[in-house]
Amino acid sequence: MSWLGGSSDTSSRRSGTLTVLDVGSSKVCCVVAKLKPNEDGKLLRGRSHRIQVIGIGHQKSQGVKSGVVIDLDRAEHAIRLAVDAAERMAGLTVDSLIVNMTAGRLK
Repeated sequence: MSWLGGSSDTSSRRSGTLTVLDVGSSKVCCVVAKLKPNEDGKLLRGRSHRIQVIGIGHQKSQGVKSGVVIDLDRAEHAIRLAVDAAERMAGLTVDSLIVNMTAGRLK
């Protein structure tokens, strides 16, 4: 299964919706985008789709310090607010998303 929610063929010409959540120590940001196949004459190498951002939500981060979750309830609250704002702007409900989060301090 691919990240487009379809078959494992990544060269698929299907449209889809992609949601990405970035959780950091200073802010939480959620972006919802529509993926649309490029026309055959407008293909760039390795780029089969173009992106149209349809929703953005962001909140001041809470419960995360130096990339480490220190208060799960506060972090969840900030994430829910950011995702809700992106959903409202996009006019849809997010079923799944890709999460980006720092690893904190590595030794």
